[in-house]
Amino acid sequence: MAAPRLRSLPRNVTDVTRVLACVDGSVQNLQVSSDVGSVQLEHTTPIREFFSWPGKRNYEGLYWSSTNRRHVEFESLLEREYLLAADNASDIVAIAAQPLALLWPRDTRGNRDHVADFFVRLANGDGRLVDVRSAKGAEKHAEQSALTRRVCDEIGWDYEVFTGLHPELAHNLRWLAGYRHDRSAPPTEVAESIEHCFAAPLPLQLGLDEASSRTGQSIELTTAHVLHLIWRRTLSTDMTRPLSMSSEVWA
Repeated sequence: MAAPRLRSLPRNVTDVTRVLACVDGSVQNLQVSSDVGSVQLEHTTPIREFFSWPGKRNYEGLYWSSTNRRHVEFESLLEREYLLAADNASDIVAIAAQPLALLWPRDTRGNRDHVADFFVRLANGDGRLVDVRSAKGAEKHAEQSALTRRVCDEIGWDYEVFTGLHPELAHNLRWLAGYRHDRSAPPTEVAESIEHCFAAPLPLQLGLDEASSRTGQSIELTTAHVLHLIWRRTLSTDMTRPLSMSSEVWA
């Protein structure tokens, strides 16, 4: 049974930073050290409640992650944009929202604690803690980010402050994300035929026509398959430019 999410965080009365994380249904209170790096934070539940109230300016919701095979919570559209990028990243194998709270030592000025936005597990086994901030927010919270980075260095994690994607990349990922689900995935033999069609770079429309003809499938189904393979990075295209039917795609 999962532990209830915290509505408020306890005060740290010690002289060292503490880590709160909900692991295996119970909240653990750990001293910052390299030992924390062995905790599987990708399997934690959010450490605190996601609050909502009438007139709240942030948009919150659930994002279905093709990496996790389940929903991940977010509290803003910028957090959703991060999830989109992380879900598409080839080096990320698991994502957790609000995985921990950092309780600063009792003599720390300003905020007493900080709840990180995301933790991701990398393909090489390393961990990365992520805070999502607008450009102005990143500047405003620079001191807090510096404290968090020092904690991550001590534990052995990467640390990232995400401030948003390039507009063209964000637009392309939103389009491709519509095909991230397994229902758009082609069978193995169909995928091989599609990859053969794009062995040399082809405009997307031309490649779709050729793949549809080769596989005997409708152009609509072929389009879903091809866009899924681009999302999965089996096929490639220039994601820094607007994706269109004239975009070159290659295997």
